[in-house]
Amino acid sequence: MHQVIATIDRPSPDLIARYKAAMREVVTENLPRSQLMDPAIKPLANRDWSIVGPAVTVKIETFDHLMSIAALGVVQPGDVIVIAANGHLNSAVWGGGLTLSAKHLGVEAVIVDGAVMDTRAILAREVPVWCRGSYPAHGTWEKPGSVNVPVSAGGVIVNPGDIILGDLDGVIVVPRADVEKIIIPCEEKTKQLLERRKNLIATQGTLFQIRGGKEFIKSKGVEWVE
Repeated sequence: MHQVIATIDRPSPDLIARYKAAMREVVTENLPRSQLMDPAIKPLANRDWSIVGPAVTVKIETFDHLMSIAALGVVQPGDVIVIAANGHLNSAVWGGGLTLSAKHLGVEAVIVDGAVMDTRAILAREVPVWCRGSYPAHGTWEKPGSVNVPVSAGGVIVNPGDIILGDLDGVIVVPRADVEKIIIPCEEKTKQLLERRKNLIATQGTLFQIRGGKEFIKSKGVEWVE
């Protein structure tokens, strides 16, 4: 059955803000690698974007962007639209007009497990877009699919309301059921790493020194030859 589910459970704005403050490397340390999308999904044109927001999912059955349009009817400001296009690259399912619409609605970002088109228009409209690539043509807008159902995007199961994080390194999915539990160790480790960075800058030191230098390397079974 094809469905558009208009109402979903989203994490609180406070929780989203806490994830924005957490270092990305710390978030990944507290998740299995299965929650990291295929590294082929990158920011369009390698733009240096950094985003966090709850997922609104789009399930596409074929080369068609009807359900991308439908998602615009349910998104809220700050949402991340996640389009499961099965990794196909020979037909675009997102473009410039959709991006302009998303901008008007205050969408945080769009993640496409597939292709987009109108690259220049997308970049000009300043809504961050991650994708596998671009293609100069799209399909129809008449084939049914679903919005806000579980999808597989970039090899990760994404549910509506999961927290999506994206930057130059790729896309992370924090399951909605775990967001409150995971943020606590993320905040603690972020605080430690920021203090370490502060000390490195102040002392002009190195990670080699902080980790224990030569003795640390030797303790791992490496012979150090002078």
